[in-house]
Amino acid sequence: MKVRWGLLGCGDISRKRVADAMIGDVNSELVAACRRDQGSLREFGSQFGVTELTTSAEALIARDDLDAIYVATPVHLHCEHTVAAAEAGKHVLVEKPMALSTEECQQMIDACQAAGVNLGVAYYRRFYPVVSRMAELIQSGAIGRPLSILATTGNPLRFPADDWRVVKAQGGGGPLMDIGSHRLDLFLQLFGSIENVQASCVPSPDYQAEQAATVLVDFRDGGQGVLQCFFGTRYTPDRLEIIGTDGWLCTDDLNAGDLRVQIDGRCETESHPPHSNYHAPLIEDFSQAVLAGRTPRVTGQIGMATNQVIRAAYQSSDQ
Repeated sequence: MKVRWGLLGCGDISRKRVADAMIGDVNSELVAACRRDQGSLREFGSQFGVTELTTSAEALIARDDLDAIYVATPVHLHCEHTVAAAEAGKHVLVEKPMALSTEECQQMIDACQAAGVNLGVAYYRRFYPVVSRMAELIQSGAIGRPLSILATTGNPLRFPADDWRVVKAQGGGGPLMDIGSHRLDLFLQLFGSIENVQASCVPSPDYQAEQAATVLVDFRDGGQGVLQCFFGTRYTPDRLEIIGTDGWLCTDDLNAGDLRVQIDGRCETESHPPHSNYHAPLIEDFSQAVLAGRTPRVTGQIGMATNQVIRAAYQSSDQ
C-alpha cells in the first residue's frame, strides 16, 4: 500500500525536490498535480511522468484517488488549501512558513483534527543529521549548559517587486518569513520554547517586505538566540552556531553538514551530510505516518510555534 499524493503547486520547490522525493519514496505515489499556468503544468507533467493534471485546486482536492495533498502554493493560500483538503478527507503536508498568521495556523490545525487527518509542515531541516548531532551533544551535556544559538542565512536572489515572496499580502514578509522561519524552527527544536522576542527589520528600497532582519530571542529554559537573515546578499554563510559553558558547535554550511566540535580543549571536524534530496526524509516520514496511523515528526503545532515567533518579531520591529 502506498500514499497517493496530489501536488498542489508545481513551482520551484516542487520541481527541484518535492516531486523527486515522492517518486523515490517506496511508500509514495505521485498521482496528480495542479498549477494555474497550463504550459508550465504540461512541462511539469512531462518532466516527472505525471499524467493527471489540472489547473483547478478544487478539482485536485476533490479527486477520490488521492490520500494526501502537498500544498506548495504561495503562503497566503496555505490556509485555504489546507482546510479544503482536510474537509475532503485528505492528509496535508504544507510548505513553510505554515501560514500568514497564527490564527490561520490554528484554523488549519482545527480542520485537520476535525477531519481526522494528519497535518505536517515542511521544516525538512529537522531531519538533517548535523542537526541531530547538535541535539545529541546538547542533551548529553557535552557542551555544558547551552547559552546561545546563532544563525545567519541569506538568499542571493534579487526579487522583483511583484514576486510573492516580497509582497506582504502573499508571502507575509521577506527573508524572516521565507528563510528565517527554517532557522527559528531549529531554535525551537534545539533550545526549546521561546518566551521573549525582540527584532529589527531593514526595509528594502525595491519592494514591500523587509530586506534584512535581526531577531533576538530568550528561551524559557535559559539561553538566548540570535538570527540574522537577508535577501539579495551574495556571500552570506548559512551558519548555525551553539555556545555552551564547556563547548562550542558550528556548521558554516548547514546544507553541507560539516560540524566543528570544540570540547575539552580539542577542536574536531565531523561530517554529517544530509540526504541528497533534502525533502526525501520529510516525505518518507509523512508517508510512513499516514500508513501507520501516527502523527508526523513535524506537526501543525510545531509549524504554528514558529509562526508565533515570527509574528512577535514583526510586532517588535514595528514598535
